[in-house]
Amino acid sequence: MSENNAIYFANCIGAGVAEAFRTCRFFLGVETEAFENADIHPEYVTTVEVAKKLTGIDRFVSLETHMKDLRQEAGKLARMRSLGKPQSWATISSTLGQYKFGSKDSARIDIVVRPSSEDQPPFLLAEAKLGVGNVAGIVKDIDRVMRLLVMYHQLDLLNQNPVYGAVLFHSTQQGGDADSAALAAQRLLATVDSYLSSLKVEHPWLKAKAGLLSSDAKHHPVQGYWEQYGEAEGDGEMVFAKTSFTFAPGLVLMSHRSDVESVTF
Repeated sequence: MSENNAIYFANCIGAGVAEAFRTCRFFLGVETEAFENADIHPEYVTTVEVAKKLTGIDRFVSLETHMKDLRQEAGKLARMRSLGKPQSWATISSTLGQYKFGSKDSARIDIVVRPSSEDQPPFLLAEAKLGVGNVAGIVKDIDRVMRLLVMYHQLDLLNQNPVYGAVLFHSTQQGGDADSAALAAQRLLATVDSYLSSLKVEHPWLKAKAGLLSSDAKHHPVQGYWEQYGEAEGDGEMVFAKTSFTFAPGLVLMSHRSDVESVTF
């Protein structure tokens, strides 16, 4: 399989999410009355596990990258590609001046996959968002990734290079069942699809697709065990007593490249 295309990135992200599910399986839903446990944030686990799957000898992966650094790198690359046309540098500076990321220009993006060479833009820009039902947060992440893609497009950096944007979302909640979690995710997908359609109208070059990874939510019942302290009956406590939880992962993939529309999640 050729790397650095929509299928490759979707597969890597899917594998990372599956690994995140296995990790979350051991940490989520621990009964606090049994003992205190650190608060495990599934989006952090997902970010790390997906990043691990995206590493390779021809690239490097960074987490929590300042978006202003991506702007500066894009400016250097655009100027380097315009060495024979210094008159275009004023246009490049004007374009870069339109992009401030956050009120203090300190916004970050969860995962950036860069090529090992410095003469190309990033291969992938990805955000991870927790929570089916939090459609506003997912739309905000789509806008964040989309703003970077538009910046690269305006700087004419997409013509010869693949650049993809991804937004991961998932529901991890105690109780429930796989069917209800998948239904909630499908309802959210309908809203996301509608928003992506509006973005395509505004940016005709954009290709985008959203869907559930592995199609169905996973439902995992977990049992605790009783630790006996003494010989007296009932002298002990339940350790790692966990309730069941559901995990419904989804992905939004965006790019200027048409292979996004044919990828299967």
